[in-house]
Amino acid sequence: MQITTPLANAKIVIRPFEPSDADEFVRAAHESIETVGTWMSWCTPSFNRVKALEWFSTCDQDREAGRAYDMGIFCAATSQLLGGAGINQLASHHRYGNIGYWVRQSRQGQGIARQAVALLRNFGFTQLGLFRLEIVMGVGNTASEAVAIAAGATFECRAKNRIFLHGQPLDAHIYALVPAD
Repeated sequence: MQITTPLANAKIVIRPFEPSDADEFVRAAHESIETVGTWMSWCTPSFNRVKALEWFSTCDQDREAGRAYDMGIFCAATSQLLGGAGINQLASHHRYGNIGYWVRQSRQGQGIARQAVALLRNFGFTQLGLFRLEIVMGVGNTASEAVAIAAGATFECRAKNRIFLHGQPLDAHIYALVPAD
């Protein structure tokens, strides 16, 4: 499914990455190593423009194939890249997926991720026809957990070895959203 219009509210826009976003993506990653890098293994000092463009290409291919909808979060007023968010790990037969998000360190704590989850929830349920969206975070990722709670997701369980991060399996908390919520 092609996204014909960006997902947006008065403060943020979620849209596919463009090659011109690569340098700002790298800057956002580098400023966020302390926070985002703890929970996302790609966010390291070695992250560079080539890796950003490769990620954008993967996102485009996955979106065109209907496998995932990972995009950038941008400020509606200034167009500054604020982070990334999307629906991925789609299981089309069972009609569920995973919502993932990250926000650059200088813009964390401003409700950006919560707003992104709300936009993605609507997109997933109304446009993709999903029945369930999960938000999965490593145990100890209190910022991500706070976003899930603020977005109205329901805590379901602690799953052993649910994610693989920095070369190690890690327990995760699983939250879920369903259309009735």
